Formats: sequence, structure tokens, C-alpha cells
Amino acid sequence: MRKRVNLIIEEEVLEKIDEIAVEKNKRAAVIEKALLQFIAKEEKKAKKNKKAKEAEEVAF
Repeated sequence: MRKRVNLIIEEEVLEKIDEIAVEKNKRAAVIEKALLQFIAKEEKKAKKNKKAKEAEEVAF
């Protein structure tokens, strides 16, 4: 389900998003794709950190 949200973004960042989106009606798709990539990266990092912590606990 999609949900409408309001964001406050630096004007320069919004201009770059618009350059990528080309059309204003694709702005949300660009932002959503970027956020999904960021979330995946953070989840991967968290999983890696969890495994490292577990390995450290086993070593001691």
C-alpha cells in the first residue's frame, strides 16, 4: 500500500532528484528507489555486524 508523506528536502537535493526523474511525476519513484537501496544497504550492514558480534561472543 502506498502512503502519502511530506518531506522537507534541501533545494539542491530536490533539483538533483528532478534531473534524474526528468518528469516531475516520476520524482516519487526516484526517491522510493533511492530509499529502497539505502534500506537494503543498512539491513546488510546490520546483518554483517550481528554476525561479527556473534562470532566474537563464540570466540570468548
